[in-house]
Amino acid sequence: MSSLALPRDAARTRTTGRGLPAVFSQRGTDVLLAIVLMALAAALLANIAGGFGVDSWLALVAGRDVWQNGIPHHETLTVVAHGVTWIDQQWLSQIVSYGIFRLGGLGLYGLASVALFSCGLAGATIAARRLGAPPRSVLLVLPICLVLIAPRHEVRTQDFAMPLFVVLAYLLASDSRAPSRRVYWCFPILVLWANLHGTVTLGAGLVGLRGLTVAWERRHLLAHSLHQWRRPGALILGGVISILITPYGVGILGYYRSTIFSSTLRHAVTEWQPITTAPATAVFFFILAGVALWSFGRWPSRTTTWERLALLALAAASISVIRNVLFFGLLAVMILPLSLAAQGHAAEQPADRGRGRINALLASGALLAVIITTSTTLLRPASGIELHFQRTGVLDAVQRVTQADPSLRVLTDDRFGDWLLWRDPALSGRIANDVRFELLTATQIDRIEAVFAVSGPNWKQGADGYRVVVLDQQDDPNAVYAFTHEPGSRVLYNDGVRVVILRSASEGR
Repeated sequence: MSSLALPRDAARTRTTGRGLPAVFSQRGTDVLLAIVLMALAAALLANIAGGFGVDSWLALVAGRDVWQNGIPHHETLTVVAHGVTWIDQQWLSQIVSYGIFRLGGLGLYGLASVALFSCGLAGATIAARRLGAPPRSVLLVLPICLVLIAPRHEVRTQDFAMPLFVVLAYLLASDSRAPSRRVYWCFPILVLWANLHGTVTLGAGLVGLRGLTVAWERRHLLAHSLHQWRRPGALILGGVISILITPYGVGILGYYRSTIFSSTLRHAVTEWQPITTAPATAVFFFILAGVALWSFGRWPSRTTTWERLALLALAAASISVIRNVLFFGLLAVMILPLSLAAQGHAAEQPADRGRGRINALLASGALLAVIITTSTTLLRPASGIELHFQRTGVLDAVQRVTQADPSLRVLTDDRFGDWLLWRDPALSGRIANDVRFELLTATQIDRIEAVFAVSGPNWKQGADGYRVVVLDQQDDPNAVYAFTHEPGSRVLYNDGVRVVILRSASEGR
């Protein structure tokens, strides 16, 4: 009799949950969010070889160097920058990356990268929900944000920054809605981040921005009480001080000056260029930024001053430097659903057995895909990851001649430099340069670029002293032609794309 007395909806909920967890039917949109994130993780793991690039090998090379020799202060790995001051801001993430490799090889290294990347995204969606965004708004915003975020994945040290960014942004957004002493947890987060990746400057900027908004909110009190300055002052100054707490102290400012304010770095590295250099990314970015501006103007009360300014500041930073679009996308996942949420938004639909079963089936499939791709990644041999682009034939050819003649130096396309250093530590100090362009002067970068483009009457000066040349026929066709047609040159390896050339002693003097 008691069951007959239950309200109709309650009876339906109980029936739906029979043999099936109620979450699949009662919180279906949240389940769909989890399915999307698990599917993304599975896709990234399935293409883990494609996630390895020049920064992946740099992290391992530098991590091994820190592991063996301690935190570096001067460059010893390459020729062109040999002896210059090297502020290895990413030392901690590099040594952790190398430690992960030692534990489980390239497979575990790649898996850790995807886990950090996925945790960052999952954390952003959870943060949006905890801030009050309805699940449907998050599901509406998430796909276009993924278009910006997912292509930015690469196995590299930046992955360590993503979860820290999300936690820090959540603390700041929460504080802008209900001020609390919990916001001071931002400082230890920044200290950790300052030893992991250079994007900590974005985090420090957001903390400083919160300090400015607090000062604005208290503007009528600041003139009458010094006590009122304590909170905004702590946030503004604390963010700056936190990023200086590294083994390099105030010397770390030299690293930020050589990266953030370097026009030569923007010229040499694609991800330091404006977002307009990637038209496909730019289209989705401006759509998302436009929707954000529109929603902020139409419903300003749904977001706080800090939330609006933070998203707009990251949008401006992304227009200037495309690498920042990743963090703009993460913050958009957190903030934009709040702005787009309808007042008094509709709750989830009543529990439904059929929908619950479909959600359970999709979730099970996504989880199974994650388990399978995780297992295959861990069991995958290193060659199955490296040979996505690199070829053992390149390494064999270079090792054969450099071991026979220890005086030979190697000039390589930047995509090979760190990989060769990783595979053959004996090449340390014998490779022209790698992807750490911040260690080079504008003149040195111009000379190197002139070699690969065969540009200018003195283009070959940058190759003086290098007898072994490693090139990519797709990116460096003119250089391949020029070096293979030098008198006395000999092709040591050619698979149709990658070419290793030994120059004559007279040409490579």
